[in-house]
Amino acid sequence: MTLISCPACVHRVSAEAASCPSCGHPVAASVSGRGEGVMRVLGGVAGTYISATTLASLVLGVVMFVCVAAVLITLILSGR
Repeated sequence: MTLISCPACVHRVSAEAASCPSCGHPVAASVSGRGEGVMRVLGGVAGTYISATTLASLVLGVVMFVCVAAVLITLILSGR
């Protein structure tokens, strides 16, 4: 396992990591010169880098919000 410096925050990161665990900067894409597909596109939204954990939490939160909203709408409409 090779450790390299993160281009954004200079912390030591594995060369095979998708992003820096400290700042979320995509390390694998900048080291190898290749993109990581969806992670690279979603991670670079609006010029900010989102770590995989943050992205997963965001998606889970949106899904839970939609589910709660659907249940509330169903309960409100069934009471008529």
